[in-house]
Amino acid sequence: MESITEAVELSCSANGMQAILNGAMEYHLQYIHRARQIMIRRLLPPAEHIIDLGGANAPLYNMGYPHRFSSLAMLDLPPEERAEEYSRIVLEAPEAGGQVSIVYGDMTQPDMIPDESMDLAWSGQSIEHVPVDAARKMCRSVFRVLRPGGWFCLDTPNRLVTTIHTQDWHGGYINSDHKYEYRPDEVRAMLLEAGFEIESEYGICEMPISCDSGQFDYTDFILGNPITKEIDRGYSLYFACRKPL
Repeated sequence: MESITEAVELSCSANGMQAILNGAMEYHLQYIHRARQIMIRRLLPPAEHIIDLGGANAPLYNMGYPHRFSSLAMLDLPPEERAEEYSRIVLEAPEAGGQVSIVYGDMTQPDMIPDESMDLAWSGQSIEHVPVDAARKMCRSVFRVLRPGGWFCLDTPNRLVTTIHTQDWHGGYINSDHKYEYRPDEVRAMLLEAGFEIESEYGICEMPISCDSGQFDYTDFILGNPITKEIDRGYSLYFACRKPL
């Protein structure tokens, strides 16, 4: 009991709070990754046939996808066209079973995928890596390859929050490879324009102090919820939408 009391007192002390802040600053990418894993486990729907757009380095089965599937096709650029740190791709046999394949090509133009052949299309932190016109094209292409009633789910950084994050940094995007970071209303409009019906939307990695104060606070990565219904307050945006029956 004394050790618990001492730990609580230490964490609430000035030194303890500074240690927590330092840890949040150093490991904030791990906190984002953990929140995304929780998102995938809790929010992604079950599906038989899945296409993963731009996710060859972080396959769904390694991110905690809990459902059995028959096939998972990962559509991504060939290794020689990828950044060096992302060039190594290893396919594994997931515990959940199902055939896993890699299809090399442009995720915004999945022309090799037959019409109405997929039950779920997943875009995990990838849509921000292509220009806006290409992202719109990708949404229209996803609509084509999904069966009626099929799901399109995606997450992407929230520009409402990344603007706060970078304002004292350089004012740009959080990743130099990003072509565009979206506000919630922009993603919503793009999905509706492509013909989808939006079923749910969430904020991932809640940033309450940063959003309320307008000053980025790394302790949000520790204190905020991994998933919030207030999409504007998440470090990332999550949308789940369906192709009408």
